[in-house]
This record gives sequence, structure tokens and C-alpha cells, in this order.
Amino acid sequence: MALKSIFNLGKKKQDLRGKYVLITGAAQGIGLKTAHEFAAAGSHLILTDINAEQLAIAKSKLLNYRYVDVHTFKVDVSNKEAVQKMADEVLRSIGRVDILINNAGIGHQGPMEDTSLATWKRLIDINLWGPLYHIYAFLPMMKKQGSGQIVNVSSGQAFFRLPTWGAYAAIKLAIGAISEILHYELQQYDIKVTTVYPYMVNTGFYKDVEAQTLGTKLSMKLLPLYAQKPKTVAKKIFKAVEKEKRIEMVNVLNNVAKNLHFLNPVSNVFSKTVNFALNSSIKDSFVMEQVENLVNLFANVSYGALGDLGFQMEEVMSGEHEFVTGKQGKLPMEFKVVWGAESLIDWANPFEEGFMCNSLNGTVTIGGLCENIPCSGRLELKYFTEQKICYTFYFEVAGAAYEFVGEKRNIYPWNLPYSHTCCFGELRKVGSTEVISNSITHFHLDTLPAFLGSFELIKDDA
Repeated sequence: MALKSIFNLGKKKQDLRGKYVLITGAAQGIGLKTAHEFAAAGSHLILTDINAEQLAIAKSKLLNYRYVDVHTFKVDVSNKEAVQKMADEVLRSIGRVDILINNAGIGHQGPMEDTSLATWKRLIDINLWGPLYHIYAFLPMMKKQGSGQIVNVSSGQAFFRLPTWGAYAAIKLAIGAISEILHYELQQYDIKVTTVYPYMVNTGFYKDVEAQTLGTKLSMKLLPLYAQKPKTVAKKIFKAVEKEKRIEMVNVLNNVAKNLHFLNPVSNVFSKTVNFALNSSIKDSFVMEQVENLVNLFANVSYGALGDLGFQMEEVMSGEHEFVTGKQGKLPMEFKVVWGAESLIDWANPFEEGFMCNSLNGTVTIGGLCENIPCSGRLELKYFTEQKICYTFYFEVAGAAYEFVGEKRNIYPWNLPYSHTCCFGELRKVGSTEVISNSITHFHLDTLPAFLGSFELIKDDA
């Protein structure tokens, strides 16, 4: 038991339903996608951004989630008085913040010798003072509550420290160090601190980067092909909060870069190579122009072919269930769901966390409890790890939250007609280990044509 306590083994995920989550820079990109993750989990949202128009659009979309409150504030995170005014209003009108996510930030690329002091100041004001203003504004509230969690979004550049990204990397390294130290200092108040190090992310974050060399131009043009999607990072942030992690590295390449500094010769060669590629002034020529044109063509064709293409399918499972207590006997049960993924590329990539994992939405009928109640959750195709298909979805009845977990088991090539048609399930109240009912539902083979015919490719234009 002592070892479990030390290494945080076997710890349950925290229930985020009803928690108040404040996210800065929430009008778009990682911030908005993170807001969707928490809204789907039943958290209430406090969203801030300097762009009031985009923030209003974001709020209108997030209000589609049931039982979720959404509060928005136009805030310049670099303005201490504006941050404190917002914090005072939150304390007055809402009374608490359970989770603070310092996400807002700006980027900058260019040699440090050419980086003006005004640019340094702007980067420090937003990327360093911004998180600090929020921490100091909400820390007294959290200490009074005796609980809370602070999430600071740093960057993988804190480890890569690439030439031409010096100013940005230095400031992100600073906020990462502050955050990691705060984790230990605030433990006495039962306040958790999580530091997140995103890898390159395909957002508007890089729109202000002015590419001066061919290497930088090519790296920015090809960004969508090697960068992660905002939703991927948002899911990592959400799960890091859910598990109360100290550090979330987001991408394995960040681990590689971090450890690279222990190998000085390798690190030196890497930095020199990157410096030449990104910072060397290659004279304009017909050849260089054609190289750039070819890369543009390759990138545009790739984006068109790959895009944000996903899929969805409709499935119906019906059968019966029986309450553990009582004498009602076997009662009917059915769930009709649409499941799929927003990105086929991520879905089919075994190195992505979303490998063969699908979102799920629909309705559920459980005899003696509910009829055609909206449900949402996930479907995981664990063919290669556990020989299972796992259904997990949540729904509410009369203000009580329920969780259904079902499994199609022992999936092997010789028994697919059985394993893919029979789902064994258990029903519990959220947060409880006590089973309320057991069920067996079936996928009926006569519905197979309709199931296959429901397959649809979808494109996420958000």
C-alpha cells in the first residue's frame, strides 16, 4: 500500500462533473477544444479571451451541452488590473474556481539578435506575466477552498530550444520551471499543479510568424503534416487534469528532446543542423524558388487528400437486463448510438492516444428506469490489446447520473459472428462501484446491411 501511495498507483480519476473550470485563450484553438472536453464531462466553464467576437461564437457552441453553465469574460491576460477585475467578478457571481488552465499565449520566431526589446516585453507580458497574474488572482480563493488545480501550458520548445525560437523558448522554459516548482510548494494546501508541454500544434498560433528563410518557410508550410491537432492536445490536457498529473509531455518527441540534453555531442549536432536549416540566408535563385513551389504543391495536395476527414456509423443493440435487487425479472434494454472519429488518420495511428477509439452519442432505453434518454460516451476497439470492444456511456435520469459499461469479449478470428454480436454490460451510478443491473444486448445480423450502409465520411470544418 505504501508503494501505491508513493507512485500514485491505482488512483481513481477525479469526477469533473459540476467543477468550475477557467480557461484562458478559450475562443479558439487548444483553449476551445479543451473547453469542449470539459463540457462533455459535465464541467461548468469560465472562458476568457481578448477576442470578444470569437468568444461569443465559442459560447454559443458550448451551450449545446446539457447541464453546463458557460461564463465568458473579455480579458487581456497581460493586464494585471483586468485579470484581477475578472477574478473579483468570478468570486462575486460564481464563488469558486476549481481548475485554472493558463492556456493563452503567443509565438515568435526569429534570431535573438533581431528580436526587439518590445517583442521581448510582449512575449513576457502574455506568456509569463499572464499565467502569474491568474495564479496570484485565484490562489487565495483556492487556499480558502482547501482545494484546486492549476494547469500551466508551457511548450516543447522548453526542451528543443531551437535556434530562431530563442525568445519564445526561454519564456516557456521559465513558466515550465515555475509551474513544476509550484506543484510541490502548493501541496500543503491540497492544490494540484499540472505542467503541460505541447508539441507543435496546428493552430492560428503560428499565423504571426514571419518566415524569412527558405527553411522557415518550408517548416511553416508543412506544419499541418507534422504538427498535432488542437483536439489531440486538448484531450491530453483533460486527461492530465482528470488524473491530477504533475507533468504531461503530450508527445514522445518532447521526451526525446528533454533527454537529448544529457548527450552533449548529439545535442550540439542537432542544434547546428537546425540552425543551418532555419536560420541560414540562402540566396534567392530559380532553383530555390522551384523547391518552394514543389513543397507548396505537395503540402496543398496532402491537405486536400488528408484534411480533417473522419467517419461515423449507426448501431443498434437490443436485449434485456435485470436489476441486482428487487424481483422485476428480465426487462427490455436497447441503445441506439452513432459512433465514429473526427480524424481517420489519428484513429488508424497506433502511436496516437485515440487509436481505434470513437466518440459515441445516442439514446438508451432501460426497462424500469428510462426510455430513449440521451447518452454520450465512447467506444473502444481493443482488438489488439484485450480482444474486446468496450462501450462506455453516461446519461441522467431524474437528476441522477448513470454509467453503463459494456463489453464484447474474446474477439478472435474464429468466433467473430458471436463476439461481435453479444455485449455484456453493467450499470452503476457515476462514482459508485455498486452494480445496479446486469445486461446482455445483441447486434442482430439482419441489421448488418443497415449498419454497413450507415458508414459515412465526415469532414470537420471547425
